Amino acid sequence: MKKPVSVGTEGGKPEPQLAFPARKRPQQARSRQMVDRLLAAAAQVFVLEGFAAATTNRIAEVGGVSVGSLYQFFPNKHALLAELHRVWTARLGVELDAALVSPHRPLLDLIDEVLGVHARLQRESAGLLGFLLTTHFDSSAKTVRQAIQERLEHIARLRRPDLEPAQVHLMALMTIHIVDGLYTVLPGQASDPRVRQQVRQALLGYLTLALKESD
Repeated sequence: MKKPVSVGTEGGKPEPQLAFPARKRPQQARSRQMVDRLLAAAAQVFVLEGFAAATTNRIAEVGGVSVGSLYQFFPNKHALLAELHRVWTARLGVELDAALVSPHRPLLDLIDEVLGVHARLQRESAGLLGFLLTTHFDSSAKTVRQAIQERLEHIARLRRPDLEPAQVHLMALMTIHIVDGLYTVLPGQASDPRVRQQVRQALLGYLTLALKESD
């Protein structure tokens, strides 16, 4: 069984705005720890058993708490998923911003940086990042996928300011679709160097043509 990752808040820090209307705000350290445990349990259940099969009873069981305690903070499993998206959207955004700080570097360097971020966070999240990227989530809140798309569009505009917005948007969508191969070609093997190399080559070929660049 995969070891669950810590996905909640850090002890002693103010609780950030949650991604859903919580029934109870985790003010005390013990409450924040409870939320952390529930998020870690939800992540584990979603990844290993699937969102459709997941229940609040099962998540509470994995988290070692009563389902009544879960309902104090999360009205349903969708709220847990929304909060996981919020946490990992912020985390991935910080990592990608650092990786893309020099957008005019050779294209292959940028691709390697981004794939490196994906591989590392996939390991740290025990597979949750791939789940969040490849699972449809209908919500007004920003998702991990949207955070990636925004950054890809920004990079494309910097490198090719002459491109039409529709072209930039489509290019970002296609790039994400290719990156999905990290998580879908060999599920659970996003860090496999064979998969990463194939995705790397596909990205380089597509983006070189789409941006009309040669690295």
